[in-house]
Amino acid sequence: MIHFEEEKCVSHPASLVLETMVERMEDIVPFLHTVEAIETLSREDLPDGRIRILRRWQGTDAGAPQKIRPFLTRESLTWLDTADWSPAEYRVDWKIETSAGKLYECSGTNYFGPDPTDPEGSTLMRVTGDLAIYPDRLPGVPGFLGRRMAPMVEKFVVNLLTPNLIEVSVGLQGYLDDQS
Repeated sequence: MIHFEEEKCVSHPASLVLETMVERMEDIVPFLHTVEAIETLSREDLPDGRIRILRRWQGTDAGAPQKIRPFLTRESLTWLDTADWSPAEYRVDWKIETSAGKLYECSGTNYFGPDPTDPEGSTLMRVTGDLAIYPDRLPGVPGFLGRRMAPMVEKFVVNLLTPNLIEVSVGLQGYLDDQS
């Protein structure tokens, strides 16, 4: 299990950043380097004020090491993101699942609150999560080979998922700058 935490600042108000992530996540795709598409599959307004959103993300093999690219399929680069947004708390609890079997488990909590140094104009994004990888489950790869490739696959998945989670802040910055 790999734990990660990152912080990034977006120079737009937290309410706008949060609203964009909940309502218009698909619009930031052109600003993300390793994501081809985001599709909202469902949205549910919960009685306690939370919003549950299920989205399908389509990644690219842009960051994959050459040695594992032949084993990657479009499906293995697709993941489902279940997000329970708590807008009043500027928080989202999330879980990512792969479409192609159980290649990894990843979940965490992100915070999108006003930046203490500029509460009216900037957002401090904090991404936290845990990632467990199962490279021996990669389709078409024998278990023994998957275990030997484990360090390379772990590095690829960490380099794909964790930066994508943080890259959202960069995508939001670009998208919101374009909108202003």
